[in-house]
Amino acid sequence: MMELPATWHLFGEEHLPQRLLLLAKMIERVASKQLQVEFGISVAQWRILAFVCTDGPATASHIGSSGEIDQAEISRAVKALEGDGYVSREFAEGSRKTMIISPTAKGEQLFRKVRDLRRNYFSAITRDLDRERKAEFDRTLEVIAKAVIELRETGAPA
Repeated sequence: MMELPATWHLFGEEHLPQRLLLLAKMIERVASKQLQVEFGISVAQWRILAFVCTDGPATASHIGSSGEIDQAEISRAVKALEGDGYVSREFAEGSRKTMIISPTAKGEQLFRKVRDLRRNYFSAITRDLDRERKAEFDRTLEVIAKAVIELRETGAPA
């Protein structure tokens, strides 16, 4: 049987967010390796491509605020995606400053391949959760996310 990371119990049960961060890092490491090896893209590139393929063309600012991604990471990822022909950038109508990032046909094709692979992975890691447990877990994550947003907006110390 696989062992949890040594730091899983480090802070005790009251540090659930620490476990959530650790779990996210574990998932991201698998994604990072898989995306790089199989598709030659980074997790940041995938996030941006997935965003513009599902939500539609967008500015870097909108992508950043929607996905909690910093502008420097977006800039590097978009530059690489554009260089590989997965996205294009054009000035927003009536603007000489604001750029709109859009997927290309090649980008849409890559998105569908990666999306299907990611869905299979997510299904595999949640296969032991029945529908009710998945729904409860999703509700729990939403409660935590709303608390983070509230504390961030009120300027409460972290």
